[in-house]
Amino acid sequence: MSFLTDLFSGGAGKLVDSVGNVLDKVITTKQEVMQQELELKKAEMQYRLDERRLDIEEQKTRLADIDSARTRSSNIETSANATLLSKNITSFLAIGSTVLTFALFYIIIFRNEVIKAEVKDVVLYVLGVLSAIITQVFSFYFGSSQGSVDKNKIIEGIKK
Repeated sequence: MSFLTDLFSGGAGKLVDSVGNVLDKVITTKQEVMQQELELKKAEMQYRLDERRLDIEEQKTRLADIDSARTRSSNIETSANATLLSKNITSFLAIGSTVLTFALFYIIIFRNEVIKAEVKDVVLYVLGVLSAIITQVFSFYFGSSQGSVDKNKIIEGIKK
């Protein structure tokens, strides 16, 4: 019982005083609150700006990688020392992948009876992989629309 008496008599008073002291230290004037909010907004804006800069740097790196692959391919294809195979290997692979993909599409759509039931899942898997390869081939040779959009955004960001 003495514990409860101590708590509600002297202990509670000390607790209220402690809470009051903490609140006095935390609660500031309206001007200080506004200053803190302004600083927080500045910090948030700086974070967003830094984040955007990192995005731009990432896009520059990705575009430089794409450009270096195309430049490499162009240098090999125009080199006097390159063999006929090395000059045309990317084109041969691109044409072969495209022909194989469309052939499998044709077989699945129009000649479905040729494929045995036990290998049909494998053929569909291979077709999915080839479709992804064709997407990359077309992006390499013709450019991707997303890359063009991103590149335009980067150029506009650099201008600003």
